[in-house]
Amino acid sequence: MYTADDFNTENAPKEMVQYVIDNVVDFEPRYQHALSIIGRDRCPLSMADYDLFEDINDAMSDWAFDNDVDEGEFDIEEIFG
Repeated sequence: MYTADDFNTENAPKEMVQYVIDNVVDFEPRYQHALSIIGRDRCPLSMADYDLFEDINDAMSDWAFDNDVDEGEFDIEEIFG
């Protein structure tokens, strides 16, 4: 099972990353599948699984809104890619 510590949290709050993991439906199997595509095709997450990328984006936006943080500060590819 993934935790925030499994991702690049240098420029992102661990709480936000954990929120994404906990709130994106079927995050773990979808992310593992996307990683296999990223490794094979050497592409960004947004190309490997656009729907997952958008679900992550939506969850990050929800967290940012709830915590009064500018969502533009965070790069999905930098954190999850």
